[in-house]
Amino acid sequence: MGLFGTKNAKTITDTEFSWKDIKIKITDTYVESSGLINFVRVPKKHIETVTYEIKTGKVSMSVDINLVGKGVVLGTIAVGIDLKEEVQDWLLKNLDLI
Repeated sequence: MGLFGTKNAKTITDTEFSWKDIKIKITDTYVESSGLINFVRVPKKHIETVTYEIKTGKVSMSVDINLVGKGVVLGTIAVGIDLKEEVQDWLLKNLDLI
């Protein structure tokens, strides 16, 4: 699926989820993402849940993973629609939120 999809292999460990040139990493204190358009660094202690949002107002659909704390979106990570649930579940599990 274009820019964010999973045509190339993905790597999934307890601390890293990566596909193509996009990487989400959980360190001792932060959730960090890097890649073509993803640059997010949010302190783990402030994250209370992880949601996803599908935006259909553009010419093509886009999906953002939202890192939420105290009812506020602390950061967003752009992913492909085919990865939305897998990334959300991975973050919830590895941040001990479920």
